[in-house]
Amino acid sequence: MSTTASKVTVGTKIEVFWKDDDCFYPGVVKEFDEDGKAHVLYDDGDEETLDLSEENFKIINSTDEATDADGENTERISGGDYEEYKRGGAVQNFLTRSLCERWRGELGPSRLTELAVTMQRKALLDTTMSNYGPKARRFILFCEQHQRPWLPASEATVLLYIASLLKDGGIKSASLQPYLSAINNYHEDLRFPGPAKGRSVTRAVKGMATIQAELAVQEENIETQRTWLPAAHVRRVHEAALSLTPRSPEELRLLRAFAYVVVAFVTFGRPDTGTSLSRQHVHCGNSEFSVVLLKEKGRRHQLVKRRLCIPWKGVALLKELIEHWEFHRDTAWNSSEKTQPDAYWLLPEDPKNFKASVANDWIGLALSELDCRPPEGGHFSAHSTRKGATTCARAVGVAMEKVCFFGGWSQFSSAVQHYIDPTALRVTDMDYYFAWLTWSQ
Repeated sequence: MSTTASKVTVGTKIEVFWKDDDCFYPGVVKEFDEDGKAHVLYDDGDEETLDLSEENFKIINSTDEATDADGENTERISGGDYEEYKRGGAVQNFLTRSLCERWRGELGPSRLTELAVTMQRKALLDTTMSNYGPKARRFILFCEQHQRPWLPASEATVLLYIASLLKDGGIKSASLQPYLSAINNYHEDLRFPGPAKGRSVTRAVKGMATIQAELAVQEENIETQRTWLPAAHVRRVHEAALSLTPRSPEELRLLRAFAYVVVAFVTFGRPDTGTSLSRQHVHCGNSEFSVVLLKEKGRRHQLVKRRLCIPWKGVALLKELIEHWEFHRDTAWNSSEKTQPDAYWLLPEDPKNFKASVANDWIGLALSELDCRPPEGGHFSAHSTRKGATTCARAVGVAMEKVCFFGGWSQFSSAVQHYIDPTALRVTDMDYYFAWLTWSQ
């Protein structure tokens, strides 16, 4: 018997998968025969004898009472489902399953009911799983962190959530509606009123837009002082990284800062795509270095992938830099006896994740260590690598479509022009990093 099958006893409620119908049918185990096969009585009255060790089935957990932070009963959640949610990886599945159970309860047990439920579940695979699931999970985790009920959530909780999104940054008021819809959707699916619909919420969104507009004006004043990062500075950082053998956590953090500046520069990187890279999306092949960026939004506001490939012969010593950084990073993790996460830039003493704004700290650390200063009246920031790469690439004659591809801009977008200094003169260090992009032109 399999481990799962061994847990089944007489009276256990299970769901058995029927391949022909592509769905699970609920039933209960009435008895076992001499060969150990289970006699299953389905909810619709059908009966079947099965060898559970050879079947695709799942045990239906007993229903437990779940309470909110105030101790009031808000819902009945399957114990196993709730623990799955608590692990943080299956909120979408939990919400979808809860909706399916609601329909089973309303329609009654039958094969037709299961097909109706399957239609609901199949439709949710494309929407709930990829869209409202992750956004709902973000709200649910916020509620747990602030010890507030998430089902049903109150309008006051939604207002606090909007305030936290404003504080954290990264989400514009114009892009807020899908997050509010996710909250309303899972409430209404589970027969609770949507809490993100009232006039107070509408005013909060409007106020968020006003505050962000005011901050944008301030940012505009700072923007005029920002400058692009010269390739000569990156070359110095590159050389310093290769000559640094870290012997302390501080020196390892410095090596990371050096490596980040170079990688961000050669990939035209934005802070949100650079600092959140996963190890599984960074590949060092025999002939090229490739990065898969996952945080670029397409026209349908969905996450899309961009695969950037740089031949080793295109940027001298890039391979040596990547291998040098990864070796010392992995050595630190092995010495710490901690489980190494998938985050590419994370070190053992770091928190589990960091905001994209940490790129400012890394760039500042790397450049200040080498006394690489901006021109009079300017300053370097995380966007300086992006501006520098774009400016340098255009200065050496890289075609605009290649610049847009690496930078993630639309081919017809004028936004890229804000990153280019057309007066920049071509120098050897620019060719060092970007001349390879002109080889096939």
